[in-house]
Amino acid sequence: MVIRMLVLATLLFLALPANAERFAYCHDGDTCTLEDGQRVRFAGIDCPEIGQPFAIEARDYAWKLLKGRDATLACTGWSYNRRVCSVSVAELDLQQELVGWGLAYDYVKYSGGRYQKAEAFARKMKRGVWGLLDGGVRPWDYRTQKRKR
Repeated sequence: MVIRMLVLATLLFLALPANAERFAYCHDGDTCTLEDGQRVRFAGIDCPEIGQPFAIEARDYAWKLLKGRDATLACTGWSYNRRVCSVSVAELDLQQELVGWGLAYDYVKYSGGRYQKAEAFARKMKRGVWGLLDGGVRPWDYRTQKRKR
């Protein structure tokens, strides 16, 4: 009986994602904080900034996908005191999901075009930001304009 319990416990442990993390909350669509306090920037995408159309929707959708669930992070570096990571939840690529719903842009400069197909689909379907004239002001342009003021 004890051996069966140990085998079962081992199998359950192995079934968990290797680096499962849980998030405490999201600041915006592409930056959330882990339960341990570390901030994570989602790699390869850029969501509208708070104050831009669809920013709140992006933040709320990211949180809906992450809340109370184990997330797998593949981190590649740091940016502004945040870990930069690709995030998946139950085999779902969070970045691709946000881009596909028009709640984030493929940030080609950093993604290498990884999310271009998802963005083309969102654009074709006029989802999220793609319902705005020419997809709206890109967040990187918005931040530049804000700094100049």
